[in-house]
Parts: sequence; C-alpha cells; structure tokens
Amino acid sequence: MKRVRTAVILMILFLGIASLHAQIAISPPYVSVDGKSGVGTLYVTNNSNQAQEVEISFAFGYPASDEEGNLVMNYTDTVAFEQYAMDPVVRAFPRSFILPANQQRTVRIQVKPTAGMKDGFYFTRAKILAKAQTPDVAKTVSEGITTKITFTFEQVIPAFYARGKVTTGLKIEKIDVAQKDTVLVIKAQIDRLGTAPFIGSMIAKLMDSKGKVVATTQSSTTAYFNVLRRLDMGIPKVAPGQYRMELLFETKRGDMAIGDLVQAPPVVQTVDVVIK
Repeated sequence: MKRVRTAVILMILFLGIASLHAQIAISPPYVSVDGKSGVGTLYVTNNSNQAQEVEISFAFGYPASDEEGNLVMNYTDTVAFEQYAMDPVVRAFPRSFILPANQQRTVRIQVKPTAGMKDGFYFTRAKILAKAQTPDVAKTVSEGITTKITFTFEQVIPAFYARGKVTTGLKIEKIDVAQKDTVLVIKAQIDRLGTAPFIGSMIAKLMDSKGKVVATTQSSTTAYFNVLRRLDMGIPKVAPGQYRMELLFETKRGDMAIGDLVQAPPVVQTVDVVIK
C-alpha cells in the first residue's frame, strides 16, 4: 500500500502577543536580556489540547526596507553580525522541551559575555518552533492512500542585550509625500544615531491652514541602521487644498515596556502637502 505523506509548514511571524486561540502563545513579544544579570525571561503557553514539542533557536537579523519603504527582514548582513550579533553568547534554557496541553513553561534566555566583549547594544531574533507530538491530521482520502498533515508553528521575535551605556536617536534626512487616490504615501529617509537601534513609533498628522488635524495615522517602527520608512494615511474625507504634514518619531510603543526601550528625544519635521 502506498502512502502519501504531505507536510505543511505554517510560518507565523509576528511582533505582538499571540492570540489566545493560537496553538502556542509567546509572552512578551520580545526578549530583553538584563544588562547586569545577563538573563531574560520568556513565557511559552500551550493553548491547545495536545502536547507540543517546542524548540528555541536564534538567527541574526533585523528589520530593513526595500526601495519603496516596505519592511523586509535582513538575515544576510555579515558586517552587522560581527559587531552586533548576540548569537555567539546567547543560550535558551531549556532549548527544547515537551509542553503539555494547556500548560505554560518559563524559558530563561541567558547571555554570557566573552572576555573581550565591548560595551554596546546587541541583538538577534529568537525563533520558537512548535509542533504536535502526533500528526494533527491523519485521514484516508481514497483507497490505499493516506494523507498526513503535520502543522509546525514558528514564531520569530526580537531579542536585545544592552551592555554598559547605550544611546539612540535619529535624523530625518528627507520626507516625500505622494497622493494615490484617497491615500497619502509618506516615505521618510532616516539616519540612525547613537549606538543602539531606534525602536519606537512613527506618527503622521495632516493639518489644515488653521492647525486643525484632519487626518492622522501611526505605526510601530524601527531604525537599526539608516533606512527608508513608509506610512500610508487614508484621506477619503479630506477636501482638496493646501495642508501641512507633521511627522513624529518617538521611543514609545504599545507592545514594549518603556524601560526596555533605549530612550531618545522625539524628532519632529513638517512638510507642505497639496491634496488634489
């Protein structure tokens, strides 16, 4: 009897707390390793009714951008790896384990600095892979043929380690605003300052001649290095005319504790915008 085995891998990449309906939930949605103790904490919760095999690994990467300002992950920057990667000194305890149904496990993320490790900000991505101990689906679809589907869930979150004093900031080099129907496409070319990535929020406000805000939008953002960042603003009810666009970058965001963010003064720049 011939058996056809089909493996389906669902890759779930996110920077937020997983839904309660997710098979495996990760909290918090990032790892912040304490600069003094060298230890960070991650909670892995199995929300399913089936035991899960969980494995944790690390892959150096960071959010970059394409030529349109869309976010893309860069996992191939060997120069940045040499200077900023946590990978050679970070470990997960335990690295792999069986998580029973409806149970939670605490994982310690530990950094052991080498003798020659310099002060600075180090980072990587933690990959949490989970799969059921037995196949999720085993169904005979026709005589003599069995299809088995195993779902593997992978969640990728950032991990940080600040050693000594670190600083961050950014400089807005250029802002371009283009109208596409009822959407303003805002692109900001920014330079990262300091020794750590800029992690925070990008907020845009559109104001009329009297200073009244007629449209606003915002998004979490990062600048690990010099980068182009994009933000779309819907303007379906904004009348044609002359307006002023205010773009603000600040080191605050809803999914990260303020104490885990390297702080910097807010950066604001304005540009004139014509709505047609």
